[in-house]
Order: sequence, then structure tokens, then C-alpha cells
Amino acid sequence: MPSVSVLTWLCLGLSLTLSQANPQLNLPTPQPEVFYNGYTPNVATTPAQLRADRDRDQRYGPPYADAGGGGNTDDGLDDFRYGQTSDERMRLGYAYPSPRVNFSDSPFSGDRFSNHNYGPSVSSSTDRSYGNDPSLNGRFADGPISTQGERNYNPNDQYNYNNNPNVEILGINNRNRFENPYLSNQDRFNLNQGYLERQRYQQDRRYQQELEKLRNLLVESDQKGSLECTANVAAQWNFETNVNDFTQTEALNAQQRYVEFQRITAEQSKRINKDLIFDRRLYRQLMLQSEVGPNALPLDVLDRYNRLLNEMLFLYNSAGICAYQQPFQCDLHYIPHLKDIMAKSRDWDELQHTWVEYHRKAGRGMRDSYEQLIDVMQDVASVNNVTNGGEYWYLAYESGNFRQDMDIVWEQIRPLYESLHSYVRRKLRDYYGPDRINRIAPIPSHILGNMYGQSWSNVLDILIPYPGRKLIDVTPRMVEQGYTPLLMFQLAEEFFTSINMSAVGPEFYRSSIFEQPLDRRVLCEPSAWDFCNRHDFRVKICADINQRSLISVHHEMAHIQYFLQYRHLPKIFRNGANPAFHQAVGDAIGLSVSTPRHLQTLGLLQRSLDESSFDINYLFTMAIDKVAFLPFALSLDNWRYDVFSGNANKRTMNCHYWNLREKYSGIKPPVLRSEKDFDMGAKYHIPANIPYIKYFFSTVLQFQIYRAMCREAGQYIPGDPRKPLHQCDIYRQPAAGNILKKLMAKGASQPWQEVLEETLQDGRLDGSALREYFAPLEEWLRLENLRTNEYVGWNYDGDYCKRSIETAGLQIFGGYYNGGERQGASSSLGILFFWICFYFGTLLI
Repeated sequence: MPSVSVLTWLCLGLSLTLSQANPQLNLPTPQPEVFYNGYTPNVATTPAQLRADRDRDQRYGPPYADAGGGGNTDDGLDDFRYGQTSDERMRLGYAYPSPRVNFSDSPFSGDRFSNHNYGPSVSSSTDRSYGNDPSLNGRFADGPISTQGERNYNPNDQYNYNNNPNVEILGINNRNRFENPYLSNQDRFNLNQGYLERQRYQQDRRYQQELEKLRNLLVESDQKGSLECTANVAAQWNFETNVNDFTQTEALNAQQRYVEFQRITAEQSKRINKDLIFDRRLYRQLMLQSEVGPNALPLDVLDRYNRLLNEMLFLYNSAGICAYQQPFQCDLHYIPHLKDIMAKSRDWDELQHTWVEYHRKAGRGMRDSYEQLIDVMQDVASVNNVTNGGEYWYLAYESGNFRQDMDIVWEQIRPLYESLHSYVRRKLRDYYGPDRINRIAPIPSHILGNMYGQSWSNVLDILIPYPGRKLIDVTPRMVEQGYTPLLMFQLAEEFFTSINMSAVGPEFYRSSIFEQPLDRRVLCEPSAWDFCNRHDFRVKICADINQRSLISVHHEMAHIQYFLQYRHLPKIFRNGANPAFHQAVGDAIGLSVSTPRHLQTLGLLQRSLDESSFDINYLFTMAIDKVAFLPFALSLDNWRYDVFSGNANKRTMNCHYWNLREKYSGIKPPVLRSEKDFDMGAKYHIPANIPYIKYFFSTVLQFQIYRAMCREAGQYIPGDPRKPLHQCDIYRQPAAGNILKKLMAKGASQPWQEVLEETLQDGRLDGSALREYFAPLEEWLRLENLRTNEYVGWNYDGDYCKRSIETAGLQIFGGYYNGGERQGASSSLGILFFWICFYFGTLLI
């Protein structure tokens, strides 16, 4: 018996030793397990409905999930850069009764003529009143679409396009809804075809009378919408500038009333047959007015949509973890604790612990809710007459091939990113050691100074090309010269008036908030506010006296200038040409304000910094923020496009996300992930269901706008080393301001492609401007990578995510996951050996 006992213990000890072994074997890289099922290049996506930006009219709400309001903030300046317009932090969806509208026979009646844009008509059994306002009661029933009995339509009538095959201008099946109606040879209304039929309509007296009534009605609707919008924005302003229970309740009530008004207006607009409207501007106004997004859902589905978002946001806001090696300190939340740890810690194990635990707490619990949201998004697409949720997600950009278009733009920028990525990988490898970072593999995401690896600015101390050259920081000079928040806004106003743009007026200064008041709580996130009345524009910011606030103030003033330039338009057009334009314009101004030349003009720099080392450091700090951000933004919303459209299976969506991160970014998770995880849920915009692609778009577009202004001002000449793009300052250059004024003044009245064509002479998003801006840095990176023999790009070095949960969470070193796989294999071998020993031990007994 003693010998048996000894044998058993020896076997047990050897099996445990085998299970813990982790030899550093140089195993070949396994072939990737492909979960990605993307689109096929050169094949157009399914057509979706023409749509323009509705951010200002359709708030992302309910805006205030908690009394403090701070739970809805994410990365702050990481995501919103230098601020946002007043609507960008709110999500869409309210459970309000659906209006029922009664329509009569008319050339524009949806009951008589099918509307191919919206499918089946809405029930028209009863009239619907809007509150106590008699001006809207039955408005569309008695308005320009209610001339009953004036004309009988028959199958032989030339005006009955359902029975006239020659009327191509009204053909439902022949029209591509994504064809640009504003190009001369590609008209949504096919105005170049069926000319005689169109002319007959336009010459018909009754048709002209009805059309004039419709125009008058839209004017009245626009005036009413502006009043409702003003009341809503005022309530939101009162809450954000004086946070308490009363103002929060008032803000929510105002939001409900406004969304109710929008639902009624949208339903009424849908009933109008837009196929008989040949005025492009009028048609676009009606189309945009008809858009209501998730609010078009049936009430029970809309309630489910809101409930799912609230459940996920609760998990996001409440996610807390225990501190590294401190199991009794378990109250660390993303803001302020974990964000600070990821930015400042240089301990590999602490960063990994923080990353893994936060993604587990914030994301894993909401996976089931998000899978349900994917199904609801199909309903959202259906009620908006779009094929699937993926097409709906990119609807605001008015392109049938938007995803492919953005991939083309990314391919323009990718060579610069790969050079930057290779340089950063080498610097991190030198810091953390080659046993943890392989020279040809993707970079683990937890060591980049940010929870999501979207910006690398926080590890600048490791990455900076010339450590001996100080970065430009004019903060001490600003303090020394007595700068105040008011003075910074006055300088920003003077910047815009110097380029032939508008002064903001005294009302702006009386109404805006530039500093944190001492007598009440204010939500200090920088934001610009349009009160929808063409004269009241405000900024809310708690400005500090530093260089970043100086740039942020100019950014917010750019939003105010945008409001001023398009205030003459109908309310539905008072917005950017697409959701990215406002941000892009503000950032383009920031590029000029942050140049050493402009800071010298302000007297904040005393000498010229002409050395190339200063230039490289300056461009590098910009690149690790702006260029590094692009693939993250693209992969995040392309992932949502794929899961909403069904290109990615819900059972493999976490692995699909990491495949996209590796494909676009060359980034991988610090540990092996599984389909039990839901890593995207740790990013606020996922549970809040807020689109993210606009940040990719705006980051690229800002350089395109900046280049056009600099060329017009003569500050940038391609190929001239004396006038590089990154040194351009448009201050006191009216020619540059005229371009910006023209772009802003169009608002959302035209598709963004046409706006760019008419203002920048380039009707597409173009990544070449960004490459030109960073050209000196790109050349420096090329030579530096050659000097160090660095591998440019990255190779897929093993699975980053498995469907099986048993293998999740294994550690990786040296750029390969083989260590984790070896550990799993040796564990299995140890267990097998133990059972063999146990079996023979039993026989001996």
C-alpha cells in the first residue's frame, strides 16, 4: 500500500507539472479561422432610401438617463475631439402614440397613388389633433391634398401613371433610389426622360394649384417646427446649464412633445405622393421631413427598442472592476479611474488586468440584449422601407455603395497608417521587450494608452521621434498674458471676421456660458446650440486657460458660424450636408489655429520653429491622434453594418469584430477572446446605438476642406517645400473664408456630394489631402523604418478569438498565441497522464 500511495503521488505531481509547463516553442503560425463574411468588391449593395442628416431634428434620447447626466459620456475629447453640436450626445427613440391622418383624393394623395418610397400607406381612418393647436388639426386633410371629386382617374388617363407604361418619370420599378437626382444625366425623377409627360403635369392648372398649396403648407409646417424646436432646445439648455430634478423633468417633457410633433409631421408627409413633385428642392424637403427613424416603429416594438438600449446603458454605466492586485478595492469605473490607468500606467500586467476586467464587466452582460437589438434594427429598416439594418445604418450618406466608398478612402490612407504602425510597434517593442511584442505581428490593444486603442496620444512619451525637442505648448504664455475665456472667444470671433465671415453679435455673449458657474451644476462638455429661431446661438463650455481650450473655442465658434450661414434655409435644411460636416468644419479650423504660424501671430510664440525635428514631432502628435483613429472608427461601424445586414452571424460577431480590427488596424486583444465575450459593448456608442462612421468621415473631410482653403489663399502650393500644407494658416485670408461660407450656406439642401463638387470641385470624400498634410512625416517614417529594418505591415499570427469558451482568456507573448495554446495542450497532456496513473494505481490496489 505505501508503494501504491507513493506511485499515486508521483503521478499526480508529474501531471501537475505538465499542466503548468509553458515552454517557449517556436511553433509555426496557425492558419486563421475565418469568420469574416464581408461584401464582394465591385458589387453594389442593396438600394436604400435617400436620406440626409436629421441629427438636429431627431435627438438621441432620452437624453438624461440619470440625474447627473454624466453617465452618458464616453471618452470625452477622445471621441468628440474639441466639442459637438447640442444634439450629438442623444440617441433616438420614444414610445409615443402614432398619429392617424385622413387624406382625400388629390394628385399628391397616397391613397390614390402608391408611394414606392414608403410602401403600404398608413391607416387613414381618423383625423389626429396635435395638442391644443387648431392650426394642425386635420391640417393635411383640409390642405392642398384634399380637393375631393374634382377629377376622376381612369385606366386610359395620361395622369394615371400606374396604367401608362410610357410615363417613365413615374415608373416605380425602373428607378434606382440611390441614383443621384441632382446630376444632369442621372436624375432621381428622370427629368431627362418622359419630358412630354412631365410637361403635361406642369401645365395642368389643378396640378399647379395643388403644388402651390403644398408649398404654402410647408412654409407653415416649417414655422411650426421651428417653434417646437425652439421650445425643446430651450428646455435642454436649461437642464444642462442648471442640473436638477425639475429641469430634467422639463427637458424630458419638452423632448416628448417635440418628438410627437415630428412623428405627426412625418406621417403626414409620407402620405403625399412625391412621384408627382418635380421640384427637386421641394421633393428633398418632403423626403427629409418624412424621415422619423426608429420612431416609425409600432409602439410595442419601439418600447422594446428603448428598453434594450436602457438595459445596455445601465450595464455600461454601472460597470466597475477591482484594482490590480487589490481585490478589496472594487469601485473603479471607466471615468475617471480606468481611463486614467490606461493612459498613465506602463505596467503590462496592470494594463492587461484593467482591459480584461473592464471588457468582461461592461460588455459580456449585454450580449443577449444586443442580439435582440439586431433583430429590432431589421424592423427599423423595414418601417423606413430599407432592405436591412445595415443599409439603414449608412442611410444618411445618400450612397448605395457607402461602405465600399469608405474602404476605398481607407486604402488611400493605409500606406501612411502602416508606416506609422510599424514605427509605433518598434518603439513599444523596445520598451516592453521582444518576448511580448513580435516584430511582424499586430499590436496588443491594451498598451496603446487607451481602452480601445483608438488614440495613441497617451503613450507619446514612449513614441516621440525627437525626445530632446519640446512640443509646442503656449499655455504658460496665455496665463502670463492674462487670457480669459471671454478673450479666447473674442479672438475666435475676430479669426472668422478676418476671413470674411459673420460677427456673432452681443446676444451670443450674453447667453453663452464660458466658465463653470459657482452657484449651480453645469454639464461642461463643450457644445454649440442652435435655438432654431435664426438668431439665438450659444456655446456651453467650461474653458480652462490652456492651448487645448484655445483650439476648442475656435472649434465651437465654427459651429456657430455654420448656424449663421445656413439660417436663411427652411428648418429641415438647417444642418450639415451629412452628419460629419459640422465636425469636419470645426476640425479644419482647428488645423489652422494650432499651427506655429498662427500662434506666432497671436504673440504666443516668440520665435519661428523651422527645424525639421520640430515639424516631425508636431506632425507625429497629430498622426497618433487622427490617423491612428481612422481604422478604429471604420472597423467599429463596418462591424455594425455587417451584423445589422446579416453579413456576420450573431453567433460569431465578437470574433468578427476582432477580425476587422486586425484587418484595418493591425490591433489584437491582449488575451484570447471567445463568443462568450462582447468586447464592443465596452464602447459607449454600441449600447447607446449611436453611429460612429461620421468620425471617420469628418476626420478625412477636415483635411480636404483645409487643403481647398489653403490653395485658394495661396498658403499651400503642392510640391513647393516653402509652402507645405501643414504650415498653412488661413487667418486674414478672405478667399479661404469664401469657400467655407459657400459650403456652410448650403446646409442640408443638397446631397453632400453636390456640396463638395460645387465648393471644393471634388464630389467625393478624398484621402489624398490627409496624405499631403502628413507627407513630411510619411517620408520620415519611411526612412526610419528602412534604417531599423522594420517590417511594414503586419501578419495574422494566430486566432484572436474562438467560438469555444474553454480557450478564452489565455495569455499571449511574443506576438503569438502559441503560448496559450501550448498551455492548453500541456494541461490536456497532464490530465491524461494523471488518469493513466490513476488507472494503473487502481489495478495495483
